Amino acid sequence: MKRKNLIIFAAALLVLVGTSSTLWAGLTPEEVARLGADLTPMGAEKAGNADGTIPAWDGGITTPPAGYVEGEHYVNPYAADKVLFTITGDNVADYQDKLTPGQVALLKTYPSYKMMVYPTHRSASFPQRIYDKTKENAGTATTVDNGYGVTGTINGIPFPIPKKGVEGIWNHILRYRSDSAARDIAQAAPTRKGSYTLVQFHDEFYMTYS
Repeated sequence: MKRKNLIIFAAALLVLVGTSSTLWAGLTPEEVARLGADLTPMGAEKAGNADGTIPAWDGGITTPPAGYVEGEHYVNPYAADKVLFTITGDNVADYQDKLTPGQVALLKTYPSYKMMVYPTHRSASFPQRIYDKTKENAGTATTVDNGYGVTGTINGIPFPIPKKGVEGIWNHILRYRSDSAARDIAQAAPTRKGSYTLVQFHDEFYMTYS
């Protein structure tokens, strides 16, 4: 089964007419100043965790890894990493507090299923213009129409330090995903007995947000 999709994402920003429908205003100058300081430009904690399993963010990957050829599949930048430990059905109880119920069920149901855990890397990065616009948006972005719209934002995410759940949702909707992209995908949803129908499709994305 094959299909081809052409998808255009356009974010239409609502103009704020009054204040009665506003849920939250922009951040204070002090809060905005945290972006790029103790927080990443996108609002995450820059520091690592106390036990060292999550490192500090140092800017992420900003150049292609060695060996990457444009147009080909991405190269694993951490190919030299070694497995720290492996979770199986035999030792799942030792890690159950860090696993979802579905993961636990898979490990207990299928003896051959295992999870190999590698060192954590914080490789995420965005173009500098997205960082700059996100910082601008932080002081001006506002939700309107009881959260069904947003104004005062362009290009970057609107709420890098979200105060309400709806702001996190708008961050997801307006997140940067490149200006355009194309992909070929094959998907399958196997049954418990292993049978499946392979679905292949080609997508082309053009994303505008202004």
